[in-house]
Amino acid sequence: MADLYAAVTDDALNRIAGFLHARAPYLFNYVAPSLKARHDDAGNIVGFDDNWVVCSDVDPAPPPGVPRYRRIPPFGVPGVPIKLPCAIQLIDLRFDFHPGDTITLPPQLAGPLAPQRFALRAQVQFGLACIPPEAISAPPPTTHGRQWILPVLPVESLECFLIQIFVIGHLVVGPPGQQIGLELDGLEIVDIQPPGLEQAVECYLVAMLKGAILPQLVLALQAVPVHTLGLTAVTPSLSAGLPNNPAIEHDALHVWLDLAFA
Repeated sequence: MADLYAAVTDDALNRIAGFLHARAPYLFNYVAPSLKARHDDAGNIVGFDDNWVVCSDVDPAPPPGVPRYRRIPPFGVPGVPIKLPCAIQLIDLRFDFHPGDTITLPPQLAGPLAPQRFALRAQVQFGLACIPPEAISAPPPTTHGRQWILPVLPVESLECFLIQIFVIGHLVVGPPGQQIGLELDGLEIVDIQPPGLEQAVECYLVAMLKGAILPQLVLALQAVPVHTLGLTAVTPSLSAGLPNNPAIEHDALHVWLDLAFA
């Protein structure tokens, strides 16, 4: 028998996501920063600093010590010798747990929602740097006889576009510490034409979610109820011998824990 049981409904999780947008914006804003030149009093370049160029400002500012953005690698284009800054921002995020009564899935994802599955609807804003012709052949900037080899193109703005995506997924459990993670089952982008372009964008988006975003959203849910109760010197672990732990059912996420006291 489990020592502790906890559950959160999809409605509560959606309210938590709205709260985290302001308190932990780095969970929703992924940026490959540009560069901004740093000059001395004579106007000579003496170095470069990150320039976090995005499509939508993160406002209000998060609490002290909490970053606005999570860094991701810059975008590479074949034949272009310099990489490009970019931004991926989750503007609106909404979860729906099985049996699914909040999100209407598109026909391509063949609803209704299967057992032990969640649905996710998101407005995602992408920003990519436009490549000026001179960036392809221009020599690196030089000052005081020094040539600066820039890792990314300096820009002050991005070309931005907004898309709506639907995701179906399930939970997986793995080490270390029986962490709970998110696994992607299907993804659909709404109304991108022609179909070949939509499939290509979906392919890249699935790779990005699996490789960069979902690993950062690991849900160490076994620790959340313990910390909420203010327990110390306790090591939680997922209770064994249950058909599904955690379980997604009855519009909620359920978890059963065994507690080891030091």
